[in-house]
Amino acid sequence: MEDKALEILRVMLGRRGLETKTERVVAAELDRANLYTIGKMLVVFSQKDKGVLDKDITTFRKFADTNDYTNGLVVVSLVPPSDNVLRSIKSQAADRLQFFHIRQLQFDITTHRMAVPHRIMKEEERTTLFKTYNIVKPEEQLPWIDSQDAQIKWIGGVPGDIIEVVRHSDVAGYQPYYRYCVPDVNVA
Repeated sequence: MEDKALEILRVMLGRRGLETKTERVVAAELDRANLYTIGKMLVVFSQKDKGVLDKDITTFRKFADTNDYTNGLVVVSLVPPSDNVLRSIKSQAADRLQFFHIRQLQFDITTHRMAVPHRIMKEEERTTLFKTYNIVKPEEQLPWIDSQDAQIKWIGGVPGDIIEVVRHSDVAGYQPYYRYCVPDVNVA
């Protein structure tokens, strides 16, 4: 499962335009974890049966910061996160921390027939959108999307990004919708 997850991560990062060269990292201080680099991103496969804890995330973050992994940190766990860990991950989403349960990385979700395209808008597109719709405070005027939404993690969105979602309707054709990325839609 780990090999397939690495393959899917390479596809994901390649679509973002990031380097996809993968190397194994040996770190004695991080027990029960398999480490890899994909470009300048650190990928941690936790081997803990009970799941990842807050202190594990802190340890992984320190290791990534110390070793100059500037494109972010991906933590992959054998079990889904607890509510506390998920809250901690969401609070660090702006620092490019992403969490995946290993089953989430067994196929490319963007190829599913029900997946709608998502993309992060560029600054000049945002400016045009704000002028067109008279948006002054996007965090209040646009609907929110969670930083841990599957599509947001796939495209690399972080809180503060404006996301364009293109939906298809038999009546209206292809229609763009805009969302404001927040750390946690239940709290923000």
